[in-house]
Amino acid sequence: MSPLEPDWLVTTGLITPEQWQQVQPRLRDCPLRDILRELGITESTYIAVRAKLGQEQLLRDWLRNHRLDLGLSQVRPPYYWSQVEVFPCAWQDERTLIAAVSDQGHGCVQRIIAQIWPHAQVQPLLATSTEIARLVIQLHLGKKLIQSGILTAQQWQDILEIYRRTGSPIGQILTRLDYVKPQQLLQILVELTGCPSYSHLIGTPAWSMDEQLVQRFNPQIMVRRLFIPLNQIDEKTLLVMVQDPTDIRIDNEIYRQFPGVDIVKVLGTETDIIYLLDLVFRQLWSWQAVYRLAARSPRESAAQVFTPAQIVCLYTVGVILVWGLLNNPILTMSIVMSLINLFYITAIGFKLLLSLVGAVDRKQYVSPEEIAELKDEELPVYTILVPVYNEPAIVSMLIKGLGRLDYPKEKLDVLLLLEENDRVTIEAAKAAHPPHYIRFIYIPDSKPKTKPKACNYGLAFAQGRYITIYDAEDLPDPDQLKKAIIAFRKGPPNMICVQAALNYFNRYENFLTRMFTLEYSYWFDYLLPGLDRLRLPIPLGGTSNHFRTDRLLELGGWDPFNVTEDADLGIRASQRGYCVGVIDSTTYEEANCRLKNWIRQRSRWIKGYMQTWLVHNRNPWRSLRTLGIKNWLAYQLFVGGTVVCFLSNPILWLLFIVATIFQSPWIEQLFPSWILYISLFNLLLGNSMGIYLNMIAVFRRQYYGLTPYALLNPVYWLLHSAAAYMALWQLFTKPFYWEKTIHGLSKMTHQHASLTETPQPQGN
Repeated sequence: MSPLEPDWLVTTGLITPEQWQQVQPRLRDCPLRDILRELGITESTYIAVRAKLGQEQLLRDWLRNHRLDLGLSQVRPPYYWSQVEVFPCAWQDERTLIAAVSDQGHGCVQRIIAQIWPHAQVQPLLATSTEIARLVIQLHLGKKLIQSGILTAQQWQDILEIYRRTGSPIGQILTRLDYVKPQQLLQILVELTGCPSYSHLIGTPAWSMDEQLVQRFNPQIMVRRLFIPLNQIDEKTLLVMVQDPTDIRIDNEIYRQFPGVDIVKVLGTETDIIYLLDLVFRQLWSWQAVYRLAARSPRESAAQVFTPAQIVCLYTVGVILVWGLLNNPILTMSIVMSLINLFYITAIGFKLLLSLVGAVDRKQYVSPEEIAELKDEELPVYTILVPVYNEPAIVSMLIKGLGRLDYPKEKLDVLLLLEENDRVTIEAAKAAHPPHYIRFIYIPDSKPKTKPKACNYGLAFAQGRYITIYDAEDLPDPDQLKKAIIAFRKGPPNMICVQAALNYFNRYENFLTRMFTLEYSYWFDYLLPGLDRLRLPIPLGGTSNHFRTDRLLELGGWDPFNVTEDADLGIRASQRGYCVGVIDSTTYEEANCRLKNWIRQRSRWIKGYMQTWLVHNRNPWRSLRTLGIKNWLAYQLFVGGTVVCFLSNPILWLLFIVATIFQSPWIEQLFPSWILYISLFNLLLGNSMGIYLNMIAVFRRQYYGLTPYALLNPVYWLLHSAAAYMALWQLFTKPFYWEKTIHGLSKMTHQHASLTETPQPQGN
């Protein structure tokens, strides 16, 4: 210990002068780091301050740009380096050896190295004792795996190269890339560290779990760090299950709650730890998945379909309408038709404006050069939520599609969200033998049984800094995750989400799939880029929306009572001052190819738009103040206008047909001349404009064979109207009912999936 140490410990604020007086007498018998730990100061903090004052480099900083030469350490047994708390890292030049050294080994590092390399000069890297222990375990681990025949020497070198390139923990690389089974790795770590395994404690007096103790820690941190405190053996000793015994961040979290405690570690797999956490927090997480948003912000939740004020408003409008029809039906209908036509033409004009703006905007373009410049070690863990319900036939396709993603697999955190009573899909998922970066999360059986509830439950297990959702049949562009990360880096600080485009791989299958593709090409390639360019609220699509995880949690996650939770979340984000972007990447889905299935899906979407419009109009003046007049009007026209157009289309067309065939004189009374001109504009130019916009939608994707089908848009819109009236009926009768869309019906689904298979690295 340097004679100046008392000065810098006090002057840097690590300890007070009074604490130093208590510390000093104990230094002869106890290491400084243990004393500081009792004061709530971690070894990591102590080493960082010491390095800054002494202008010395930290091991963790050096490892970001350099590669370990593990061959150097093999001149001594691994336990030797653990005892002296020194570890040779690499040669800087012919005479200078870079060595990691803890505070304990700092004073004698030159002597230790000189015993092995007499003429070497040492360039020390300050490290914690745990960081040095990690290096020793890595050295020993490679030997064990090679000697036992689990890996070849070349495979171990490949793993070290991945470790150097990505910075991911060795254990994660081994298990998530399927080189080693988690239980195999656990047994080897038990031998290397001397820590018992979780399974060895079961049935012994040492085994118990104190749920009250577990609940003192943040469950999200325990999920991300993969640890769980089991029980307090005595006042100074805590029994903790960990996956990585050398992760110092776990120690730091425990010391925040229990300063100076002795930590006794037992080893468990990721599955073991997540299972126990789910056991403790299952009831809480299940409640949060359903009621978190409703409890925290009732006005933002669709749990209450109509507020008392909205009921009074609807009742008042209904009474006035009935009174008007009874006393002056022609004037009343004339006013109603005038309002519908004015709103209709305004909504059409607004979408035309968005289309023109979106036509010259190429979304947030990310170049191949920008993707190539991304370094794997800089990429964060990325969580992917995949809700699957009663879809056993497409599980294998899902796994193949996820395997195509161009992202370090050890940094992928894929959560397959399965309903606990959906045994058919669960068994199909197990039979597919997914890689270990795919985890099964079982959703407790509760109402409402909706996709957003499942996603909310999965959110509790997310380990990634970013999070996205894919449906089971989705096939995203391989570089989509990287494009999303670049878009977040380039975007403003308040960007909470980026939306990728959706399109269909079975676009030429039949009439419905062709029309669906025209619609989606127009929506995601023109309308949403237009909203993005004008910085207006964007109602999100149901998949391939990428979030900052912390901001999503801040918003309260998805609304499980809203059947288009995505559109609602986009508007809710805007009301909180966040913005949503659009990225130039596509996820391909299976377009509905059967009419009944299409009607069910579309009625759910339209019902969700109705719910979203009602939720965000509960306090119109507050929304107006929050969003501003431009955003507020855009929301009314885009969400409300879509619903009004679908509901009013058949009425307006029917009136036109009746007037044309029967030439009734009452039509002139019902439609004053100026309204008649607007109606004719809506009918002729409005519909022609819609057809034209769907025609040009094909050009960006070069789907020229779909162009003639745009002429059939009026037929397609009639189907929308049928779905809209079904949605309106369900809004009053069963507002939270989730019309399940059946996937895997297309004859092209499995044919397309077979082209996506990517070989995965395998161990012996």
